[in-house]
Amino acid sequence: MDEIRYVILGGGVTAGYAARKFVEAGGQSDELCILCAEDRLPYDRPPLSKDILKGERDVEATAINERNFYSDNGIEVLLDCVVTGVDLEERTLTTSTGDTIGFEKLLIATGTKPRRLDIPGSDRDGLLYLRSAADAGRIVTAARRGDKAVVLGGSFIGTEVGASLTERGVDVTLISRSEHLLQGMPLTPKMAGYFERYFERRGVNLVLGDEARSLQDGGSALEVTLASGATHEADFIVAGVGVSPATELFSASELETGDGILVNEYLETRVDGVYAAGDIARYWDSLFETTRRIEHWDNAKSGGEHCALALLGERRPYLRVPYFFSDVFDLSWEFWGDHSTADQVVYRGAVEDGSFSVWWLNGSTVVGAFVMNRPNDERELAQELIRSGRTVSAEDLEAASALPTE
Repeated sequence: MDEIRYVILGGGVTAGYAARKFVEAGGQSDELCILCAEDRLPYDRPPLSKDILKGERDVEATAINERNFYSDNGIEVLLDCVVTGVDLEERTLTTSTGDTIGFEKLLIATGTKPRRLDIPGSDRDGLLYLRSAADAGRIVTAARRGDKAVVLGGSFIGTEVGASLTERGVDVTLISRSEHLLQGMPLTPKMAGYFERYFERRGVNLVLGDEARSLQDGGSALEVTLASGATHEADFIVAGVGVSPATELFSASELETGDGILVNEYLETRVDGVYAAGDIARYWDSLFETTRRIEHWDNAKSGGEHCALALLGERRPYLRVPYFFSDVFDLSWEFWGDHSTADQVVYRGAVEDGSFSVWWLNGSTVVGAFVMNRPNDERELAQELIRSGRTVSAEDLEAASALPTE
């Protein structure tokens, strides 16, 4: 049995940035091992739905660290390493090849897996999903062979994939069961209306408030039949209908695995020396006093960095304002906070012009903020107001010429 002091289970964003922070913080050579189920070193995933699909960037350029970073710093990385068993009491992991790896401390970073369509015809070869670099490669190959696509889902993945495929010349129909794009995530109907008009001007055929009920061969292409009875043909289909946390390995363990692995405000599980971070972790958010699980690059990166320090003995709360960003066509936007408790929405700028910010308040406290094509001081203010919890009036936020100050 191999014995490693620190093990990271998972080879994604969390692992890549945890390894970098481990080295920066003085972690010793030959004490860290990363177990990657994929055949490549840890890489950033946001470019997969953007530059990679548009053909503007190569997958190899998404690597978080240079290839020699790991060997130079004595970090062992096992690729194509599928872990099939875990014993937290004995502190061992078992791989699909029968090898056993012992550890002193463990960071669980297994992330999520795409939800699969469960409708007649969902076993068709032309139905694709996007989670990994290999998935992105399959979509790019399909886009080279065919010029007509259906994208199922109007959330982050659906809108980004739809925009990227359109930019590379594919005729895209985007179908969403929601009445609006990015509904509640975090777009209000007013904001969604702007994005929907923008997508349509760029050539995307939007079908909202409908969903796929079956897939079948339609001559030389696939045919999607919707709940409304409408049909759409495509050379290939990309489904972005959500993800599920990859907790199966720990379902019989001491860990609580409902909607992700439960951790406290330190990203510690209920087993001493075992942590979880990134998409898999359902953590206690002390800023909003609630548990949450975030599926976004920023949380995976910052959680990995936090846990790298925890492996080395630094114990401090994970305090971070929830953050999301997205890029579609030439639009880039950011969102901070959690708008679920808001009782008021304030707009700055003109939504119809594409330069605006939106502020969600609970009473006189800002709980969420969206910023697109606005001055940097609004970005900075959004984070400061949410983090500090200081009060501000809606009138000050709405003022076109001034920002609220202390």
